[in-house]
Amino acid sequence: MDQATFDRETAINRKAYEALKEQIQTEHAGKYIALAHGRIIAASPSYDEVEAAVEHLQPMPEYYLIFPAEMEPPFEPVYEY
Repeated sequence: MDQATFDRETAINRKAYEALKEQIQTEHAGKYIALAHGRIIAASPSYDEVEAAVEHLQPMPEYYLIFPAEMEPPFEPVYEY
């Protein structure tokens, strides 16, 4: 993903998180949340289930966040090697 796409997707997801924060924390307490393209993609008590839901999207988003509902999501990239 190029830097411009990353910056654009980060801004969209930050704005969406701020708008959805209260809903995420109350309706999805105890769950992991996947956020992409400015919307909640999946919610489940299982991290693996949320990750699988994102990976089954067509097309799969280039940039997405998975985080516990009680915590603010990390908007910086995490690299898996």
